[in-house]
Amino acid sequence: MINSIPVASVIVPCHNSAGPLRETLESARAQSVRDIEIIVIDDGSSDNTLEVARAAATEDPRIVVVAQANSGVSATRNRGVAMARADIVALLDSDDLWAPDHLATHLARLNADPSLGLSFSPVRFIEADGRETGERTRPKLEGLTPADILSTNPCSTCSTIVTRARVFAEVGGFRETLRRAEDQEWLFRVSLSRWRIAGVDKVLVSYRNSPQGLSANLDGMYDGFRDMLEAARLSDPALVGRLGPLAAARMARYLARRALRLRLDRGIARRFMSHALRTAPRMLLSEPRQTIATALAALVPGLDTVLFRVLKRA
Repeated sequence: MINSIPVASVIVPCHNSAGPLRETLESARAQSVRDIEIIVIDDGSSDNTLEVARAAATEDPRIVVVAQANSGVSATRNRGVAMARADIVALLDSDDLWAPDHLATHLARLNADPSLGLSFSPVRFIEADGRETGERTRPKLEGLTPADILSTNPCSTCSTIVTRARVFAEVGGFRETLRRAEDQEWLFRVSLSRWRIAGVDKVLVSYRNSPQGLSANLDGMYDGFRDMLEAARLSDPALVGRLGPLAAARMARYLARRALRLRLDRGIARRFMSHALRTAPRMLLSEPRQTIATALAALVPGLDTVLFRVLKRA
């Protein structure tokens, strides 16, 4: 381990991610900001994730590897944050990739604006083998409110989050009872605090589609989102009570789109869209392009390619 205080601490939670982990760590090691520490925590993997991490550590003294019994991703990230020595904490999931200027871009923004607590960027989607899909997120980047965070996760993945250690100290860590959407609930608490959240309009993270990963378990994702809403209700009951149904409907619509992207049975997409419209039918009027395009893509075989051109901008 390096002895000087690093500029940024990179937290990489791992569980059975031996395949993509080395490439992920290479993207962290290749950052233009060199004075960093990379804290890799193996969360009770049953494959050779720990061996991959330790091999990388022998090549780079900036990498610190910790092994623990399986505790879940929230507890694992929280342990990494507790170990972090830097004032800036960057999160990196074990199968995502950073552009070389990822940290430099966000550090410059945080250093220039003391009121900015968290900086993020859009992501591009890649296949499990690294091939580009041509899709990217287009989140709201400025003026984010608690209502915005509740309705949609602008960060898409924790790998885009670069924040101040003081933010964790003030709002707390990830809620360890949540197994999914824990990042969105945490962002909701940040948005209720004194800290501002803002993004940079530059794609700096590659998010890997993984049919075997948590993100492919669509029913589990929806159940996790509902658990997140209940946890968020503890922080602001009135706001969650008012916006919870629309937020749940938007999540169901997103899962319909994801089912189509993953080429799952079309009936799954139809089921999620039906649930979305029953939960918040006002989406047809307030967000017609996103809602109608998703519904048509779910209903009509063969229209996916054409309609996803609309959905990519929705």
